Parts: sequence; structure tokens; C-alpha cells
Amino acid sequence: MWIGRLLIAGIGLGILQGLQMLLPHWLNPYYLDIINLAGINIILAVSLNLINGITGQFSLGHAGFMAVGAYSAACFTYYAGPRLILANGPVFAIALVIAAIAAGIAGLIVGLPSLRLRGDYLAIVTLGFGQIIVSLIRTINEIGGASGFSNLPQMSSFVWIYSGAILCILTVRNLADSNLGRSMRAVRDDEVAAEAMGINTTGIKVLAFVISSMWAGVAGALQVHYLQLAHPNDFTFVRSIEVVVMVVLGGLGSITGVTLSAVSLKILEEILRTLSGAFWVGLGVVALSMALSFSRYRSAMRASVVGWLLWLRWPVLATLAIFLLFHYGQSWLQQNISALRYVIYSLILIVLMLLRPQGLLGRSELSWNLLRRRQIASAKESSTGDPNTGDVSQGRAGSVAAHEPGEPADEGIEGTL
Repeated sequence: MWIGRLLIAGIGLGILQGLQMLLPHWLNPYYLDIINLAGINIILAVSLNLINGITGQFSLGHAGFMAVGAYSAACFTYYAGPRLILANGPVFAIALVIAAIAAGIAGLIVGLPSLRLRGDYLAIVTLGFGQIIVSLIRTINEIGGASGFSNLPQMSSFVWIYSGAILCILTVRNLADSNLGRSMRAVRDDEVAAEAMGINTTGIKVLAFVISSMWAGVAGALQVHYLQLAHPNDFTFVRSIEVVVMVVLGGLGSITGVTLSAVSLKILEEILRTLSGAFWVGLGVVALSMALSFSRYRSAMRASVVGWLLWLRWPVLATLAIFLLFHYGQSWLQQNISALRYVIYSLILIVLMLLRPQGLLGRSELSWNLLRRRQIASAKESSTGDPNTGDVSQGRAGSVAAHEPGEPADEGIEGTL
């Protein structure tokens, strides 16, 4: 078993190494930077999903743990690294371990007293911790103070970042599928009932907090050694909010959902820098909104032509408004696109949350089983007949025929881990 896993790991590492050699020839450095920073976002989002999604807590201090790991690794590579008779690879590996340990200890220190709290109270405590870390960093001149810790060696690369992302996904996935992960989900669903069943709820929450903090520290170390700069402004509470948005938009508890969300939001942020990108994103959001609202209005649309017109009124008006705005206000938008970028970004998030409050995938994982359940649900709906005809027997027969033995009678896209 271990030999097979090592073989798979070696093949995966070889593929990543090959991509690292080929991508600079295929893409310009700007697009390569986006890909690498998206990989760091994956680590942050998946690790926070362990707390906010799987364990059901609400943490706003992820950027603080990221800062602890980033500055710990930066101190090691900047001060101790040149004195070691080692290549950059082993030095950076040691730095990542130091970052994980430092961030994990910080998570333990914060988690032990604060994780007895719940909900908003826990969010306030973790937010305060993140602000304390950033304030302390600004006062320490040995690590750059408010100006930032610059001239760091560039040790992070595509292979390091995506090896960390894959390892983080596998760690959280295996943990979620284990007995410990089931205990975490029990705490999320009903903490009082879980405690009554003998689960050490505080210990479970602290453990999830520490593991998540360790991966946040690794992400911080990867980021500062890729950008060659560790600046306090990169680890403010705004960064924590960005990671929370990735988790909520992807779906609380869905690992594949938050992965897709982390990549999509990074790409979206860069596309909105240009006027043409903002135009096509606007049309894309209208199309996505139509797709998300289709199931909600499907029965009314099938009933009459009026249903179709009622469903189409907002997409048509939104598309017309986008064309008019970009046609007549192009010069004004061109001058203010940098200021409006985050306004448009926020409006897109608001629209998506209104239409899909449970996130893109809810608590489901993107897999062949999910696609199969969707096919079964579609077959069931198509065989139920028109609800306005009153053909109840056809509907019940179709409903029974649509299910296979062992399938839940009412299972849709919102599966669990």
C-alpha cells in the first residue's frame, strides 16, 4: 500500500515538475503569477473549511495564523538559511515545517481559551487575535516593521505551491472521512447532542483549529517566499474576510467547492482590472444567474408562456443595462475601472449569494456520484408528468421508477461529505 502511494506521489511530483518547466513557455509571467497565487488561495480556503465548514465554527483570524507562519519562515530563511550548508530545497522544506509548527502553536494558544465560545463571540476573538499579530509585526524592526520584510529569497515555486495545495486537500479530505471527521460534523450539526453522546467538543474544535492554523502558516510561508516580501498589510482582517468569502461561496463543508471558489475568485479579481473583462464578466454573471434560477422557476415556465416571460424579464433587463452602460459610459468606466473593480466584485458576490445562499456546491463534493444523482433526479422529474394535468398515478410511478435500490427517496444535489 505504501509503495503504491509513494509511486503515485512520485508520478504527481514529476507531472508538477514538468508543468513548472513548460508553463513559462506557454504563459507570460503575469498569468503564471495568477496561477501560483490561486494555489495559495486553495490552501487557505481548504484549511479554513475545516473550521468553518466541517466543524461548524466561525473564525476570522486566518490571516493572523498566516502571518505567524510567513514571518517565522522568513526569519529562518533570511537569518539562518545562508549559514546552513544546504541547498535551497531542504532549507525551504525546514522553513515550511517551522511555519506550520509556529502557526499551530499560535492556533493552540488562541484555541484553548476561546473555542469554548460559539458563533459571533468566537469570530470576534479570532478577529482580535489577527489584529494583535499585525500590530506586533509593525513594531518589530528586525523583521521590517511597518515597511515590510523585503529581500527574501525566492524559494517558492509552482511545484512547492501545488504540492502543498494537493497535500492540504488530501489531508482535509481524509480527515473529514475519518471517525474524527464524523465527530467534527457532529459538533457542527448539534454541539449539545454531540457532547451528550460523549464527544469531547472542545478538544475536537481545538484540534481542527490547530490543523487549520498549521496549513494557514504554510500558505503564508509559500506566499512571502514567492513574492519575496512579507508586508503587514497582506495579513489584515480583510485577507481573512477574503478567505471566508471563498469558503462560503464554494459551500460550507465542500472541499471541491471551496477549491473551485478560491481559483475562480482570484481569476475574477484579475479579469475585472480591464474594461473588456468587466463587460464579459457581467454577461457571464447574467448567464450564471439564469442557470441558478432555472430550477426555481421551472414549474411556472413549463405551465405557460407567461411563466417564461416572467422568468426572462430580469435577465433581459440586466443584459440591456450592461450594454447601455458600456456603450454610453465607456470613457467614464475606463477612467474609474480601478476604483469600481471591487464594487463590481462585491456586487457579483451579492448576486451569487442571493441566488445560491448555500454556496456553489452546498455540502456536496464534485464527483461522478453527484452527477449520477443529478441524472436520477432529472429522470424522476421528467417521468412525473405535468403537475397541471392531475395525472397523479403517472407521477408516482415515475417517482418510484426513477430510484434505484438503496437510493434515498428525496436525495438531490445537497449531499453530505
